[in-house]
Amino acid sequence: MGARLREMDWQRTSLGPVESWSEALRTLVALMLASNQPMYIVWGPSRTFLYNDHYVPFLGAKHPWALGRDILEEVWPEIRNELEPLIASAAAGDPVHISSMHLMLERNGYPEETYFSFFFAPVRDASGTVAGMFGACSDITAQMQLERDLSASDARHRQVLENMDEAFVLFDRDFRVVEVNPVTERLTDLHRDALLGRLHWDLFPGTLESPLGQMYLRALASGRAESIEHQYTFENGRQCWFEVRAFPVEEGLAVFFHDITQRREEAETASLAAERVQLALDAGAILATWVWLVPEDRISGDERFAHLFGLDERACRDGIPLAIAVDAIHPDDRDRVSAAVEGALARGGPYRCEYRVLTRDGTWAWVEANGRVEMDENGRAVRFPGVLLGHDERHRVEAERDRALTLLRTFTETVPGVVYAKDREGRLVVGNHGVADLLGVPQSYFLGRTDLELLADKAQAEGVMANDRRIMESGVAEQVEEEIQLADGSPAIWLSTKAPWFDEDGKVVGLIGASLDITERRRLIETLENADRRKDEFLAMLSHELRNPLAPIRTAAELLRLAPSDEARVSRSAEIISRQVAHMTDLVDDLLDVSRVTRGLVDFDRKPVDMRTVVAAAVEQSEPTVQLRRHTLTVETTGGPAFVLGDWHRLVQVVTNLLTNAAKYTPQEGAIRVALTVMESEVAIEVTDNGVGIEPSLLPHVFDLFTQAARTPDRVQGGLGIGLALVRSIVSAHGGSIAASSGGLARGSTFRLVLPRTEVDLEPVAEAMTSRAPVQARTVMLVDDNRDAADTLATVLRLLGHDVTVAAGGHEALGLLTLRPRWDAFILDIGMPDMTGHELASRLRERMGDQPACFIALTGYGQQCDEAESRAAGFHHHLVKPVDVERIVGLLALGVPSDEVGRRSSARPAGAVRSESRKQSMRDSPSFDRNSIKSSTDGGST
Repeated sequence: MGARLREMDWQRTSLGPVESWSEALRTLVALMLASNQPMYIVWGPSRTFLYNDHYVPFLGAKHPWALGRDILEEVWPEIRNELEPLIASAAAGDPVHISSMHLMLERNGYPEETYFSFFFAPVRDASGTVAGMFGACSDITAQMQLERDLSASDARHRQVLENMDEAFVLFDRDFRVVEVNPVTERLTDLHRDALLGRLHWDLFPGTLESPLGQMYLRALASGRAESIEHQYTFENGRQCWFEVRAFPVEEGLAVFFHDITQRREEAETASLAAERVQLALDAGAILATWVWLVPEDRISGDERFAHLFGLDERACRDGIPLAIAVDAIHPDDRDRVSAAVEGALARGGPYRCEYRVLTRDGTWAWVEANGRVEMDENGRAVRFPGVLLGHDERHRVEAERDRALTLLRTFTETVPGVVYAKDREGRLVVGNHGVADLLGVPQSYFLGRTDLELLADKAQAEGVMANDRRIMESGVAEQVEEEIQLADGSPAIWLSTKAPWFDEDGKVVGLIGASLDITERRRLIETLENADRRKDEFLAMLSHELRNPLAPIRTAAELLRLAPSDEARVSRSAEIISRQVAHMTDLVDDLLDVSRVTRGLVDFDRKPVDMRTVVAAAVEQSEPTVQLRRHTLTVETTGGPAFVLGDWHRLVQVVTNLLTNAAKYTPQEGAIRVALTVMESEVAIEVTDNGVGIEPSLLPHVFDLFTQAARTPDRVQGGLGIGLALVRSIVSAHGGSIAASSGGLARGSTFRLVLPRTEVDLEPVAEAMTSRAPVQARTVMLVDDNRDAADTLATVLRLLGHDVTVAAGGHEALGLLTLRPRWDAFILDIGMPDMTGHELASRLRERMGDQPACFIALTGYGQQCDEAESRAAGFHHHLVKPVDVERIVGLLALGVPSDEVGRRSSARPAGAVRSESRKQSMRDSPSFDRNSIKSSTDGGST
């Protein structure tokens, strides 16, 4: 942009030729071009627009056409209504700061939704009149988008990690890599598989002894977050600077980092410009600036330096040996200048010398050189920046200094966040608009006062001042997180970068700092950490719940092997295996059920339902658990109808969950009360117990997925923390609400369910229960490539009186048709190696013609799409493994279905109440066990 400004024909603009520009405008342009932030200038009545390189991306296709044009009429006419009040305020002499503005820009030929923060500072000419304005802006569109994205469900935390714009690594306590995101793979040039499970020290040799490794070890040991800027050289020679932040978590250490190489380079460039400005403030009027790179013996200067020393501007800008510049110094002054330079190189620090130089126009001019020698860690001079001052009248020097101070204040006000300086006693001597916003007071109020006088929370103020004193006493800059109460009383966390403030003699005279509000970022990090912790807790609970039934199953199997002829022991072992397999099946069904319901994939059979029958069925379902723990169960219902519009089975599931949940968390011989209340437009059910209660911290999250209270020794059944989440989803789908309340630990709990009441003309008549006829022997073909599973099922069915033939595959099954042409039922596995169960069913139907037979699919797949595929293949029923023998017995007793053909007959929702006919047939079955009817319960939600 500097090149474009020099090449542009300003004679054709309202600003006129550059030579006629005011000193204030020229100085502002130089400061703007040297900045590493997007900055711009609006000058004169024509609102002529100038900008730097960092502003170019905001213009899009409008660059470079926008240079020198009217910012309102030509550059941004589409947002004139938004910009014009800001420019008008600045033109009136009032600085303007907008932290966030929503704008629709047309910079690439189409409208774009963007968000920007703006700052306009008025700039006055020598007469005090506002001649233009100086400003800065930041594109915060990405930040706003990130804030919206991170409000998504914590269940999608993995997606959040993958969409982060910075790298993320999770270490365990041995510093093995547990998790990474795609940005980490890109920045390290290592694939995810090459990172996971590897030690950090092996992946990146040399880091253990480096400041980075020490920071990791220190953060893990202390439990406090730390950050560092670290340069690392990869094995291929690539060097990068990274900003690394480490946060101790339960698993180990969470690390965020991103590449700041470009920022460091830009910071060095900006540092040079800042040094020049600061030297100008310290020394007075500036004639020229220069920087000498001592090891390379290369001195570079601006065009004014070249003019003073009579040198070529291009060569001077690119850098020349010091001896060439020394040749322009007066012969009588050279020895003195050389001695001053040698002294500064030897000791480091400030340098000052007066001498005469032969200028380009052939005259001798007195100049004063001021600079500072920078040393490396070995005490060798490496860099020598400085300025040249003229010997004009003192009042002109002071005027230039005041102007430079004004420019510095303007620059400070454009920086986002809080920027400040304090003296040794902690009194504020400099503060930008961010300080005023934080404290809620004008600048005139806080200058000269300490944090203890300004902050409402005195403990926080003491902590901040303690940090300041430590930094000033150590003389070392630090980055710290500080809790500060905002002006409106809300708490906030600030990331503060603070450094000692040195005078010319190297003495600490105060502190300078800048702070950014990271409250939201910390909240997002904690949200991710909580989601990850809840995931791990759920996986641990799932592992525990699946292992519990496996232990008795394994023991029972061993008993069957050791004592096959002991009928009593075999019977008990079979019952154990049956119960535990049913328990594991319910666990899997619960997981599938909560997934379908919470995602809205369940179709509810909505009919008028009398909640009195729902309560009665739920009490029957939970009876085994209540009796086992010897509870007193009281049911109170109103005499009148309590109709709602809903799915009867799902509503029974809800109340059953609440009752079983209460029984689990109520000690032996406790009391449970169910109360049904009918109101004008609502029906309410309350389940109250005198059990362990709910601690206040858990109460707001009791309906969240995978949430569980602490286990107690007397809880004989577990769970996965999904029951109450499922209850809330079902109730919400019915247009109702559910709430939990408790007086605290050991003071019981109450769950109140409210549903909209519906009016019906006639009370529905409950279907009469029909008794199941005695078992009728059926000829059954059982086809399954798992021979063990087929033989055991066939044995059970034969014991119940059926004639069962087993085939190991489709071709063997087709061969059996030649031996026996008529069959009552076919039980077919779906996934077989020679042909699928769907294909086999089709070929069996073709062979049998019009002969009636019941087709039952037996598979491990229980999704709706699997059931639909079975129905399309001609199956009457779709059963999910492990098989429910009693269900198969009931289906064989019914024979070929009529109204049930193609309708789902298995894979029932977890906890759903069986139909009345199903319950009756089970009661008639010789192997019926009341404990086999189990509802889905929350393994610890209350």
